[in-house]
Amino acid sequence: MLRKIKIGKRLAVVFTLMVSLTIIVGAVAKYRFAETETNIHNIADRRLPASLLAGDMNREFLLVRLYTLNVMYANSDADRQSAQTTLQNAMRSYQQASDSAAAFHKTAAGSAVFSQVVTAKQQYDQLHQQLLALINQGQLEQAEQFRHQGLNDAARKVTDALMAVSHYQQTTANQQAESAKHSIGLAFMNMIVVVVIAVIVALVLGLMLSRSLVRPMQAAVSISQKIAAGELNQVFHDDEPDEAGEMIRAMAQMQQQLKTTVHEINQSSSQLAATSEELSVVTEQSSRTLHQQSEELEQGATAVTELTTAIEEVARSAASTSRDSEIANDKARQGQERVNHTIHTIQALDGELQSSRHGIEKLADRVKDIGSVLGVIRAIAEQTNLLALNAAIEAARAGDSGRGFAVVADEVRALAHRTQESTKEIERMMHAVQAETHNTVESMNSCSGKATETLQIAQQAGEALQLIAEAIGQISDQNLTIASAAEEQATVAREVDRNLVNIRDLSVQTSAGANETQASSAELARLAQTLSELVNHFRV
Repeated sequence: MLRKIKIGKRLAVVFTLMVSLTIIVGAVAKYRFAETETNIHNIADRRLPASLLAGDMNREFLLVRLYTLNVMYANSDADRQSAQTTLQNAMRSYQQASDSAAAFHKTAAGSAVFSQVVTAKQQYDQLHQQLLALINQGQLEQAEQFRHQGLNDAARKVTDALMAVSHYQQTTANQQAESAKHSIGLAFMNMIVVVVIAVIVALVLGLMLSRSLVRPMQAAVSISQKIAAGELNQVFHDDEPDEAGEMIRAMAQMQQQLKTTVHEINQSSSQLAATSEELSVVTEQSSRTLHQQSEELEQGATAVTELTTAIEEVARSAASTSRDSEIANDKARQGQERVNHTIHTIQALDGELQSSRHGIEKLADRVKDIGSVLGVIRAIAEQTNLLALNAAIEAARAGDSGRGFAVVADEVRALAHRTQESTKEIERMMHAVQAETHNTVESMNSCSGKATETLQIAQQAGEALQLIAEAIGQISDQNLTIASAAEEQATVAREVDRNLVNIRDLSVQTSAGANETQASSAELARLAQTLSELVNHFRV
């Protein structure tokens, strides 16, 4: 019956039932646990705080009684006043605890129990006020007697009422704990029952679902095994509308298609064997041709490599020559600059020589003028000498009276003689200066002529260096052109070399591919034979 339903729908139904059972289990558990949670909350939020507050009230009441005794038996007024302050604090603490506890006793039973505490405490407070009044009046003996006769009984009633409240809260908490325990046990039993039912339903559904899936899968496995064994002549069918039926029908269709394919492969394998043998012969011839081509390309690549090396060497030599030409050009340019500097220096020297020659000529003229002056001085000295001689003669004639004048005349004549001698010496020196000046002028003229010749030679050397520099520049440009062309040729040669190497590699790869193709052809022939044997394994 399940085979009439699709597998997806079957799984959806089973999953829905399992989810429903799970929801039912969860709902039952939540209902029972909610009741248990209520009881636990009552214990935690009401009974425990109420019990604690009852204990606080009992403790504070005991402190009130204790502090009352401290007030009664105080040693001084200051101690009594301090004890009364402490007593008032304890009474306020009790009242705060009582007000808080009243909020936890709203039920009838709780209110009845707690009202007994309130009533007993009110009676105790009245008697307690009377006791404090007696103490404040100093009537300690009456106060002691009053405490024993009436106040202690009222205190016991308050204590008993507080114990009753604590007992009530404890009893109520125990009852709610038992109720929670009972709810948990009941919830556990309900969950066990529901889980057992769910497990039984799941087992039944799983068994039914497993049978609806496993049986057609076993049939499909049997069909697959027969097809794998080569039994293509079997007939399979399944009329169920589910996915397993569709799979079995698809496998039957695959069997028929495989049967047709095997028949066609059997026919093609024979053709493939013959074709592979022909391909093996052709690839062997191609392999020999490609091997010969590879050897020729190897020789061409080697030649191009050597050509590239030679061109690169030419390019390096041209570049080196160009660098040397640039260095020579720089040296020629420096030499031309130095020649130009020499020309300027010679021109300056020639100008200075001309200036010196003119100065020397002027000096010669000045020397001639000095000679004329010396002639005048010499004439004056001769005249002075004659005059001194005449004076000496006249003094001699005068006798003793002219003796002093004769001495002066002798001195003047001696001076005139020395002047004549000095003038002659100066004239000899002037003649020597004139001769040297003339020689110097001649030498200066000769130097000027040689400087002019040197200037012309230096100018010619500068022009020659200029021509040399221009020629070196042209050589450098030509070397650069040669180097550039050689580099381009080397680049082209390297590119050709790379192309030849690539062609050689491709040829090697092609040759290897041809060898592989030849081997593949042989392998293909073997595979065709194997394929034919495998196809014969199928029974069509």
